[in-house]
Amino acid sequence: MKFAGNALRGMILICAVCALAACSSDADDVQADSSASKKAQSAAPDAYSSATEAPSKITLTGDDLKAAAAGLKAASSDLADLATSQKAGYAEPKSLPANVMSVNPDGSIGVSTITQWQYVTAADGTDRLILQLTYGQNAQNLAAQGRTGSLYVPGVEIGGKKANLLVHLRVAKVDELKYSDAVFNAGRFNHWYSGKAGQKSQFTLTCDIPTVENVTESVKLGIVF
Repeated sequence: MKFAGNALRGMILICAVCALAACSSDADDVQADSSASKKAQSAAPDAYSSATEAPSKITLTGDDLKAAAAGLKAASSDLADLATSQKAGYAEPKSLPANVMSVNPDGSIGVSTITQWQYVTAADGTDRLILQLTYGQNAQNLAAQGRTGSLYVPGVEIGGKKANLLVHLRVAKVDELKYSDAVFNAGRFNHWYSGKAGQKSQFTLTCDIPTVENVTESVKLGIVF
């Protein structure tokens, strides 16, 4: 029961952080007595700042951010397509699965486990996050410039220790690879692509990174599902 409680608290934290990172809160339309409403508002804590105590959720800067970036790069996929993966001598790098999170149209949190993500440093020195998603709800939520979400990556090695990181993202570029038999047979889809039966598009999202947080002390669970 202790593990279940920790997992539930972890899920609540992730959902709260992602929903607020995506700026998708809705106004409460419940009617109440004005004096009671004012009293409740004055007593209600801010969800983002109080989701966890400040020391247990750290926004990374400076050398800490550089160390986290190095750990994320080491844990990244190479995003190899099928043709590349079939070449002689190809060896897939060991990468970490992660949870990509976004806000669904009804305001609920969309969570998907993915392996095809990559943390990179662009030519201009800017860190970026690249995601490859097969068509589905999270792809629909994120596949437009300016959309926001988060990537939760547990178990990133930083300085010999494991850390759980939350990478907040803002989509800067969307590339859609539409399904056709010719494209599939040419091996252009990711080698983990599983959308052939439904002839689903593959989306490559290049994202800016507003912030990276170390949430090791507040989120104890691994991949959600």
